Amino acid sequence: MKFLQIGVWILLVLSPLIGCSGYRERVRELENYQPSAFYQSIARPRQADKRPPSELSDKEFRAQIAKLEEKKSAWERTLQEGEWKTAFYAPDPERLPSLLPAQQDSSAAQRVLETPFSLADLEILAFLRNPAIKAAEKNFRAALESYSEVANLDEIIRQYTAFTEALRPGIGPMVGGEPMETKFPFPGVLALKGEVAHQGVVAAWETLEIARRRVLTAARKSYWDLVFLRKSGEITGQMVSLLNQLDAVAATRYETGKTSFQDLIRVRIERDKSEEDLRTIGEQQRNTEVRVLALLNLSPMIQMAPPLPSEPPRTLPEVKTIYPVALERKQEVRRLKANVGRIERMIEMAETMIFPPYSLNLSFFEDEAINQVGTGRGEEPFSTSISASRGTGLPKTPWYGSNDAYLRETRQRLQALKEELRRMQDETHLRVREAWFQLDRTLREEALYHHRVVNLSQAALEVSLRGYETGKVSFADAIASYTTWLQAHLTLERRRSDLGIYRAELEEAVGGPLEERR
Repeated sequence: MKFLQIGVWILLVLSPLIGCSGYRERVRELENYQPSAFYQSIARPRQADKRPPSELSDKEFRAQIAKLEEKKSAWERTLQEGEWKTAFYAPDPERLPSLLPAQQDSSAAQRVLETPFSLADLEILAFLRNPAIKAAEKNFRAALESYSEVANLDEIIRQYTAFTEALRPGIGPMVGGEPMETKFPFPGVLALKGEVAHQGVVAAWETLEIARRRVLTAARKSYWDLVFLRKSGEITGQMVSLLNQLDAVAATRYETGKTSFQDLIRVRIERDKSEEDLRTIGEQQRNTEVRVLALLNLSPMIQMAPPLPSEPPRTLPEVKTIYPVALERKQEVRRLKANVGRIERMIEMAETMIFPPYSLNLSFFEDEAINQVGTGRGEEPFSTSISASRGTGLPKTPWYGSNDAYLRETRQRLQALKEELRRMQDETHLRVREAWFQLDRTLREEALYHHRVVNLSQAALEVSLRGYETGKVSFADAIASYTTWLQAHLTLERRRSDLGIYRAELEEAVGGPLEERR
């Protein structure tokens, strides 16, 4: 019995020493552990770059940010002073420097309009001063800030990872912080966000171009209306003078009993009507002038000088050559294409972030050396499990399925945008055809009145006046020749102005000039 008790005591005394000796050997064995040759053969190519993974990731991040800043700077250069040429309009380089002060100085713009001005002057003033263009430009500058916003979330996530990746909790397995790249893949998502922002900026630029196109088209049409109203006033004034001459002839014939009192009254009625038309033309002219002043953001009390005489271009390309140019230049088509590209990239970004990838997520883990195992081990260099979770209840892709309804909605909106793009392309074809037809018809009618109708009406007027004086032409035929002369001259001037108006409408339908700029 004593021997048994002595044996138990010896065992109790020596067992800690034996256990400690085995533990130290186990620790040395684990600390000197090396991965298998197979793993080292796989991991060796990835260790060609000796820089830490965080440094490599930071370089990629900064490269993406640099690309975004470069795109933003390129857009800003298009708005710098001196770069006025756009897809729709390029101001006259000889007139632009002298009119630049009018962009901020209303008195400078007023001085231009108080002297006879050209169409180029009016276009430049509208381009520089119109509030709608300035508002669209401000909206475009606001859209440029999206380049700086796209990296905000990624920068916050990177800061969070930098602060938490080295934490070692005091209890439980001391596993390092999980890289945030496993939840927010980088740099692919940042690049997609940059593309989303870029497409939004392109759409904002096309909106600015639409504002410029509409304002410049309105300015051109108002200019040609002013030209017509000036000419119409001159022609109507000549008509009043001719009717005064006819009134004198009718009064003489009435005094001699060669005509009736009704003829004398009818001449005076036509003269009074022409004088009233002359006053109406003056009021219409003032309305058009106020419309021009509103386009230029000037006071309606300014008295404008008449526009300089100008001849509109008479060239007209074939309509079949205009269709492809219109589809390429039309700002609404380009804006819809940008919106389609934006939605496509948004869907791709959402799918990247919430759908589980077709892989074991091996590439999500950083290439770190295995130097510890056991309870004090560092972060695993490769995936150790393909289970449905990491940790307790944490899915591999935390957002999977939560926004699937939103994705289905966005896909439907994408299809709607594509259909809207097709509709806009068809509408562009229709508007080009209608505007081309109006310009083609105006060209033919202007040539007809210029070469035939006006000359014949002038000859008929002269013959009728002489014949009425001698009694060989009745009063009805004489007054009809006066009316025909007036209508022929007014129609000719109307068609000449319509050449400029319908050309402006055709260029608006095309989205750019009909002739290539030199």
